[in-house]
Amino acid sequence: MRDATGAADRFVVVWSDRHPDGTRIDVAAEQATREIGDDAVCVATYGDSEQVVRLEVTPRAAPKAPPVWFAELRESTGRPPAVNLLAFTGHDCAPGTLLDRADLANLPVVSADQLGAVRWYPATGEVDQIYVSQPWRRRTVAGALVAAGTTLSLARGWARFWGDGQRTELGEQLRNASAWRHRAAELTHVAPPMTPGEQVR
Repeated sequence: MRDATGAADRFVVVWSDRHPDGTRIDVAAEQATREIGDDAVCVATYGDSEQVVRLEVTPRAAPKAPPVWFAELRESTGRPPAVNLLAFTGHDCAPGTLLDRADLANLPVVSADQLGAVRWYPATGEVDQIYVSQPWRRRTVAGALVAAGTTLSLARGWARFWGDGQRTELGEQLRNASAWRHRAAELTHVAPPMTPGEQVR
């Protein structure tokens, strides 16, 4: 979506049957309201130099999740390079805020404060891991992470999210319940739980 000057203002991922999956539409702000309707799942807001500064997940994507904000941790020297998007709530940080590693270091948060995280390879869009901490499971936090991660990726012109056939039992449950299940291959290999000693109930 573009503002009156023609600059990119927001990038919105919607879930509807009005267009084929993966269709991108570039519209002026005044047209966007009609096009988006109530179907937005996540809104990326651009700041200076068209950098994404906010990721606002809607109840359409994560109806049970608390107000979340995110921190992006890049693994630029990895082979292949990867991106981690961590979800948090509270800590006097406004919902939808997107921080980088340096910004996160200035906040009084620790690893245990994470609600969850998604890790993917931006060159291909392959999702490597999705993790939700035990106290926040069954609160649609994974849906918030997928919506935010895929929106961030697409807003930057990176590849669209997809998953191969390897995942944990919880990951298989998530895939089967997701509106985006067609973007993940059928299960081929059950990976061990990400939390040691954990059993699926």
